[in-house]
Amino acid sequence: MPYSSKPQMWFWVLAIIFLLWNLMGIGAWSTEMAAPDLMMEQMNEQQQELYQSRPGWYMYVYGVAVFAGLLACIMLLFKRKLAVLLSLISLFAVIITTSYNFFNGSWDIINTGDKFFFLSVPILSICLWLFARSAASKAWLR
Repeated sequence: MPYSSKPQMWFWVLAIIFLLWNLMGIGAWSTEMAAPDLMMEQMNEQQQELYQSRPGWYMYVYGVAVFAGLLACIMLLFKRKLAVLLSLISLFAVIITTSYNFFNGSWDIINTGDKFFFLSVPILSICLWLFARSAASKAWLR
């Protein structure tokens, strides 16, 4: 059965949810860039050591992840196929930053609430990419 080229209501709801999620990511990234001392105040000594020892490229890749994700959501709202590529770029950047955080020992020293976000970021990034691909395959994106 062919799909209608007009997106269903759930498309708009999900696109807005993903947009809000990525805006939260932009907020977190902006806070880390503009006021790292605020972040450090909330960390114990072990977490501060890991935070300060991150390589220089980390924040750039983190920025790529959140800004590509945000742009992907905006492209979804404008029904543009570019959303698929942008969500894939965001996913790759999320994989890089998550892998770094996992293999440097961050997982062992973060609390349960942080572990939830640690896992939800790559899961939602994969979901965004799959959602954009699905919308493109249904000809909802131009």
